[in-house]
Amino acid sequence: MEGRYVEKPYLGWPDVAEMFGCGRSKAMLIMHEVGVVHVGRSAFVRASDLDTYLADHGGIDVTWPRSAARRRAARRG
Repeated sequence: MEGRYVEKPYLGWPDVAEMFGCGRSKAMLIMHEVGVVHVGRSAFVRASDLDTYLADHGGIDVTWPRSAARRRAARRG
């Protein structure tokens, strides 16, 4: 395309990690929060879906899932 910037319609975890300055695990959590599209075994997020999500929510609140031990402890009270 002769040096013109072409926006990617689908973003992989390296693209998301670069955008948010995080690692692979956090990028995957962000992608799953927005909604992923699988191509084979690879997960991608639509760039338009990410833009829409950020516009609607103002950001992404990502928390780590509880470990199995913490889930059991929470159930016990």
